[in-house]
Amino acid sequence: MTRAIFFGGKITTVDEAFQSPEAVAIADGKIVKVGTMADCETQAGEVAERVDLEGKFLLPGFIDAHSHPLWSAKTRGAPVVDIRAETVPSFEAVMGKIKRRVAASLPGEHLLFFGLDAQLHDGFEAPTREQLDDVAPNNPLGIQTSNCHALFMNSAGFDACGIDENTPTPTGSIIERHPCGKPSGKIAEAITWQAIETFYEAWGDDRLNDEFKASIEDFIQNGITTTTEHLYLPFYKAYYLSALKKGWPMPRIAAYQQAVTPDMNVDDMKVGEDRLWMAGVKIHADGSPFIGNIWLTEPYLENEVTLDRMDLRPGHTGGLNYPQEFFEKMVRNYVSQGWQMTIHTQGDRTIDMVLDLLESVLDETPKPDHRFRLEHCALMREDQVERAVKMGVLSSFFINHITHWGAPIEDVLFGPQRAAHYVPAGSAVKHGMRISLHADTPMTDPSCLELMKAAMTRRAGDGRCLGPEQCLDVEAALKAVTIDAAYQICKDDVLGSITPGKHADFVVLESDPLVTKPEELSDIKVLQTWLAGERVYDA
Repeated sequence: MTRAIFFGGKITTVDEAFQSPEAVAIADGKIVKVGTMADCETQAGEVAERVDLEGKFLLPGFIDAHSHPLWSAKTRGAPVVDIRAETVPSFEAVMGKIKRRVAASLPGEHLLFFGLDAQLHDGFEAPTREQLDDVAPNNPLGIQTSNCHALFMNSAGFDACGIDENTPTPTGSIIERHPCGKPSGKIAEAITWQAIETFYEAWGDDRLNDEFKASIEDFIQNGITTTTEHLYLPFYKAYYLSALKKGWPMPRIAAYQQAVTPDMNVDDMKVGEDRLWMAGVKIHADGSPFIGNIWLTEPYLENEVTLDRMDLRPGHTGGLNYPQEFFEKMVRNYVSQGWQMTIHTQGDRTIDMVLDLLESVLDETPKPDHRFRLEHCALMREDQVERAVKMGVLSSFFINHITHWGAPIEDVLFGPQRAAHYVPAGSAVKHGMRISLHADTPMTDPSCLELMKAAMTRRAGDGRCLGPEQCLDVEAALKAVTIDAAYQICKDDVLGSITPGKHADFVVLESDPLVTKPEELSDIKVLQTWLAGERVYDA
């Protein structure tokens, strides 16, 4: 389609200059007119196709500002076995499912399970190498945690990944060991994502291509026209180029290359017109609140979950992923190259350290429009929100922590006071920050309507509300998955609103999210998704 006029429904532009227009005209993948039907007909011409919305609701295509479409295909696509607590509620049931899969396997077949959860799996016990050897003596076996940050393996798994007592622990990684130095079963952080590639490679590219297509369709069917690959590695490029060549309806992808050393070569990639580009660099300053490796001012609570299931010591306050000097060298190097930085920060002491470093870097080399991002921001304090706003630092909030893990966050990890300020999106908006919300797929499923619901209700799975004062109103929530998300990926000039000159990326919804009850937002049906003026999904 080269020219079209959308009319006959409510049009929400997310642009104050174009409120409640009658119609929108597009040509050659761009928005050319927003206004009256007569103006759009004059601009688009008689040959333009008429798209009657039939009373439905047209909005800018949704933007998830932190996700992993290709990595999701690797992590959750078949033959990976889903053992998340929402599908397998107890640890006993998890082990039963693993044993059944082992019994059906061929000798030497690589077996991988995703979703082990110390907080949500009733009766959880951290599996040891020896226990997994008993379960699967003849197969490389790995069990990845639901937060993606840790991996448990048997001896065949360690052998396949080339990790033994002589393997040095890489900077930014964890290898738990017996006193003799032999890995005891669990690895975490950067080495997890390197080791798990062994399993993916064993299954071949045909499997990955099939699952990648399914992952792409999952985003598109949820009205997401732009997202990120926030753990981008150089070899990912071939898969993305192949998807574009095949004509798959792929969202626009802002890639953030994963840095684990200060001397990485960042691929200055630009493919098509805002289709696939290198947006910046991602570094993990700390880890996951659910395995205990984030840096805190106040310690974790002490109970059966933290002390036994998570194996934390009393008074545990965690720490950083990298030695501070090493981390600083990475940040300074990639900032000096001009890259936008996105830093994974969960603990409040981690955020203090990162803000201190950035303040020093900006004092030495001022950069007015740096759009430096903090990712996830679980335990960001009020004073840190205020400081970040003054520095021009942005937060992308992983709001689904509350919907999926809200009860253990309050009851067993951090207590009511910290839980009420967990992922403080409301404070950030109140202080004037342009925030984004994200699903961090594969950790949670891609749905910007679900993100809006989570940010507006802050309800955990058991119905409790964590910090009602942090709830967003609908306008702020919508901006966080449209124009303000576009701002965070430095594309607000071409994405995020229905504005003349921007890309014609739209979502058509069955109901109006601006008047829908917050708790019903995720029930709204996505009817159509349009990307660059082409309908790529029709329910």
